[in-house]
Amino acid sequence: MKRKWTLASLCAVILCCTIPFPSARACTIWAATGDKVTDKGSIIAKNRDNLSHLYTTMRFVSPENGIAFFGIFDVEADGYVTAGVNAKGFVVVNASANSVPRKKRHTATEDLTERLLTSFGSVGEVLADKNLFRKSHPAIYIIGDSSTIASVEVAPGGRTCVTTEINGTLAFTNHYTCKRLLKANERLSRSSFLRLQRINHLLSANAASFTAADFIAFSNDKDGGSDGALWKAQDVSGRIRTLAGWVVRLPPKGAPEVHVKLANTDEPERTETFTLDDTFWGRKKNAGYPNR
Repeated sequence: MKRKWTLASLCAVILCCTIPFPSARACTIWAATGDKVTDKGSIIAKNRDNLSHLYTTMRFVSPENGIAFFGIFDVEADGYVTAGVNAKGFVVVNASANSVPRKKRHTATEDLTERLLTSFGSVGEVLADKNLFRKSHPAIYIIGDSSTIASVEVAPGGRTCVTTEINGTLAFTNHYTCKRLLKANERLSRSSFLRLQRINHLLSANAASFTAADFIAFSNDKDGGSDGALWKAQDVSGRIRTLAGWVVRLPPKGAPEVHVKLANTDEPERTETFTLDDTFWGRKKNAGYPNR
């Protein structure tokens, strides 16, 4: 589904981008499904940008009553999962709505991403219970299974906007793009706008379909300039950079594959790819990653 912009709404976004705001914690999330994926299925990705010193780790979660999942976690900021895939082949990635002032944004009472991963096995199951997003802090989510992807933009006051795709792509950074929520963008960073332009350019430039290798290349893209690059080196302030990349391929049949790249300070960059088959989930407690 292509979102249509009115002249007034586009001008409002451009005007916001001319206002100088301080560097904000940032992420880029994107996905493709159906005809836009080679051999069908879905691919969901996230680049995690944040303060240079913060630490990202891979971790298993095995609840006593719920679905096990594997994800990357923001260890030092809030301990929340920032991207994950569960044993049912359901994926959640998220991005902060930094266009909302901090005092309105930091209102979460639980890690909703973790709740989604431990409680649901498909996009359809989640969207049948859309009211649960009203409990989220202002944020943007992409959820996906092997046949469907969906975005859920959550604005202050529990207002939501949902877009579902079965043959298409989705992409977000750190501001709302749904027409009904544009007024919730009280502040909009240049980086958020330019990164969204960059990922949409990469997605639209490919007229055929995508592979996981394409999405990994997008994750590593450094050609958008200091503000628009998807893989951001430490910026001039020395504060914000890309800390992790996450790409999951959900085939129509068979085990998902996840590609993880970690770039923690004072550590060598680390890249791993996992096939999430029964053996993977069966040995998760002994795979060398923290489990809880």
